[in-house]
Amino acid sequence: MERTIREAILTRALRAGVRLPASRTLAQQLGVSRGVVSDAFRQLEAQGFLIGRNREAPVIAAVQSPRLTRTELEATALAARYNLSPTRPDVSLFPLTRWLAAAQRVTRRRGPSILDYGEPRGERVLRAALADHLGRTRGVIADPAEIVIVQGTAQSVDLLMRVLRGRGATRVATEDPSQTTARERIRAAGLTVVPQPVDSQGLVVDALDADAVLVTPAHQFPTGCVLTGERRRQLIAWASATRGLIIEDDYDSDFRYDREPVRSLQGLAPEHVAMIGTVSKTLAPALRLGWLVVPASLVDQAEDTKRLLDHFSPAIDQATLAEMLINGDYDRHVRRARGVYRVRRDRLLTALAEHLPELGVEGIAAGLHLVLRLPPEADDIAIADHARSAGINVAALSAFRVVPGEGGLVIGYGRLADEDIEMAIRELAHVVRPNL
Repeated sequence: MERTIREAILTRALRAGVRLPASRTLAQQLGVSRGVVSDAFRQLEAQGFLIGRNREAPVIAAVQSPRLTRTELEATALAARYNLSPTRPDVSLFPLTRWLAAAQRVTRRRGPSILDYGEPRGERVLRAALADHLGRTRGVIADPAEIVIVQGTAQSVDLLMRVLRGRGATRVATEDPSQTTARERIRAAGLTVVPQPVDSQGLVVDALDADAVLVTPAHQFPTGCVLTGERRRQLIAWASATRGLIIEDDYDSDFRYDREPVRSLQGLAPEHVAMIGTVSKTLAPALRLGWLVVPASLVDQAEDTKRLLDHFSPAIDQATLAEMLINGDYDRHVRRARGVYRVRRDRLLTALAEHLPELGVEGIAAGLHLVLRLPPEADDIAIADHARSAGINVAALSAFRVVPGEGGLVIGYGRLADEDIEMAIRELAHVVRPNL
């Protein structure tokens, strides 16, 4: 909602001086809670897009907008119609009121000291809270001293690549298919990417030849499978025999809808696994808050590297997250978000069964995406391009591959409003079916 209003202001669809409906009225019109609308209004007021007045609905502020051509304006409007990106959470779910209240409590309690230089490993209160939280929810075995607070998965991967290169590593294996940005960061660190195939059981461990391997065992991205018990044992045996490092990206394990998620690899072999975690999917990407649980043999090097990268991560945000973990607000938010995403996934499956029943759907009931399989002769890249031209942002499975393989569409539902799901899939079917 916040993004839609902001784009309407920037494109002059909403002009300066226009009064918006009251939050209660707009909430009823859109079928959402009043809190969602109020949070969006507060964010837009803070950004200067709205002028708030006591006991009155906000008014559009006079702001400068980028000079866009008609073609660019049309493209922007089309691109905003249906966002099926597989990696974007719904940031409108962010518990802003609880976050701000927690931030106020910790800053008052800590006083000016919270504004001073912090520890490279991160705030001790957060590392202790994470050790307890990850042990309880993911089966992680970690002392707080073995946790390094970082600015999201991006910095986790970059930091680990620097540590590996400093220890003489040259080759890092990644799942194929997998996130392209991770491969880019590995190459940017001067290391060679080794694509390792994925099948229905997860990463294929046979013939794995690398100094380290980056895996998503709880919910593989993008295929949506889970690393089986047998493959887990094989991977740990590989690490033990070769002294290789397993990098476990636990990016969306909080969102499992049919059962408890599988426990982390780190809990099975803490001396061989570095675990990456983040709040980018559970809270918001803009927080840039994540963590590394590293083997004891690497923690000093990880701390030194973090210190050289940016000294330390923002202390107030760290302390705020710790407060929410300790008082239970974080768990309550995750349960709420899990319920929202489960409903969207169910509606998405119903819409796919109605409008594209001839195509198979793959991926466990987890995360923010699923895979719609296409026939071998279909060009998923071309179909995704056609969909974007029709105002549907969807990713091709082939775009995540190094070695060519089976195609499909990776459909995300994190940013897809409940009321838009059926229409989005109906229109996607109009694009897909002529290209099969």
